Amino acid sequence: MDESSPILLPLNDRHSSWLETEEIPTFSEQQCTQLRTDTVESFDLLLTSVVKIFCTDVKPNYSVPWQMKSPTFSTSSGFVIRNNAEKRWILGNAHGVSDATNILIRKNGDVKKYLACVLHISHEADLALLTVHDQEFWYGLHELKFGDIPRLQEAVIVIGFPTGGDNLCVTKGVVSRVVVSTYQQSYELLLQIQIDAAINSGNSGGPCLQSNNFVVGVAFQSKRERMFTFIIFPFLFLIGRKEAQSCGYIIPVPVILHFLDEIQEHGRYIGYPQLALRWSPLENDYLKDYLHIPRNKHGILVNYIDPVSNIYQVLKENDVIISIDNVPIGDDGTIYFRRGERISFRFLEKSKFIGNELSLSIIRNGQEMIVKTILDYHSDLVPYQLYDSLPQYLIFGGLVFTPLTKPFITSSAVLEDWYKYSYPRFENIAGYLYHGRLQQSKSEQIILLCEILVDQINNGYVSKYSCERLRTVNDIEVRNMKELNDVIEAETNREGVNYLKFIFDYNKIIVLSIKDAKEAEQRILKRNNISHSKSQDLRHY
Repeated sequence: MDESSPILLPLNDRHSSWLETEEIPTFSEQQCTQLRTDTVESFDLLLTSVVKIFCTDVKPNYSVPWQMKSPTFSTSSGFVIRNNAEKRWILGNAHGVSDATNILIRKNGDVKKYLACVLHISHEADLALLTVHDQEFWYGLHELKFGDIPRLQEAVIVIGFPTGGDNLCVTKGVVSRVVVSTYQQSYELLLQIQIDAAINSGNSGGPCLQSNNFVVGVAFQSKRERMFTFIIFPFLFLIGRKEAQSCGYIIPVPVILHFLDEIQEHGRYIGYPQLALRWSPLENDYLKDYLHIPRNKHGILVNYIDPVSNIYQVLKENDVIISIDNVPIGDDGTIYFRRGERISFRFLEKSKFIGNELSLSIIRNGQEMIVKTILDYHSDLVPYQLYDSLPQYLIFGGLVFTPLTKPFITSSAVLEDWYKYSYPRFENIAGYLYHGRLQQSKSEQIILLCEILVDQINNGYVSKYSCERLRTVNDIEVRNMKELNDVIEAETNREGVNYLKFIFDYNKIIVLSIKDAKEAEQRILKRNNISHSKSQDLRHY
């Protein structure tokens, strides 16, 4: 095997339909940036693959969950691909079409915009498949094929429609590094490629190509974009934006094909598997001695395994994972990738699909053994991203309940309170915000009292309760919004029950008269211009 080639591979026979060669004339990198008359025809053929996407979106207001924010307009790029069923699609970024109410696509050099719709979307991988039903749109369009992971310092071009102009733009760059890092759309750790060409707003979704016309990635983010970081120690803090000049990132082919293959096999996108564990490096020799690990052995120390995951059945705390699927893991948690390159071991799990088997070589109490598990997925207890959906809420007696989500934390009104009142609004919930804490069941939520709409029936509670976690209603545990709705419905209609008692963390208590709360409902809703006391999904129960 060529030492410079990736040892992990995600390009195999199952991807053959996406990787077949195409009868499009090749051109050199120099010809891409300095076109001569004899290459214009080849280059024009390539450019017919790239389209401009116009999106109008309306996002929910998580701090005022019964309202929507004002519509916003954005543009992004996309390109044509074809699967082995001879269907043609537009591949672009998920963040370019999230929460869309209207999507239009325009071909390069055309003036007409065609109505489009999203077929499949992966917010984890920041990818979306779109289609246009008007067959006129597809006339004259040429699809692109996928290549492999480019080498370091290999010349690439990014094609798209960045802001600052309406015409197609071609940007030249080279590959700087390959790394497993955070996708801003989802906070998911996935493979990505850094290039020295800046990816500006509007470029997202455009293809990144080698000199042989093959796609090596999809443009998707730049470190110059705004990115908030949360640190939960001891409370919640907001850090400003990070900057990196002339630095762009592309989604590499293995991530793209993972998305496309799952759709082709299951007819829908499911998601990425996860090893629900926390780990620490094993770089200290004394730590190895204490754990009875030979100093010539390398791996990572397991600190915690989430009880709801399959891996909990085969791993224990203080196990040392030395390899996954026979790929050795270094003491720093990295694996060999290509000559001179190492990447996070997380690439191994993210290269697989939910339901696949994973083999782990471990050392437990000084003994080497092999354990196997089936990869699964469980949602975060506090969801990081909730796109294309509406927030849940329930109002009773002016008390506004909603699930704790990171969109709620980052909503503008909440952040305004953060600056105005420092941390008191959030100190009660800071411990729940650790990314990676999983649901103990598929329906588990953290229910917050996020607001109290002032009325005489809740007098005395308004200034003392803010972002409190609800535990019980009339001593009945509530684990999600549906259970909260069911309990309130049952208790308010049960004969002989006159009050609702809400218990929060630290045994904080609110008691309301059922009769007075029912009488006040329409008064409170009208005063606050709210059309209904429940989100749409809770009105069916």
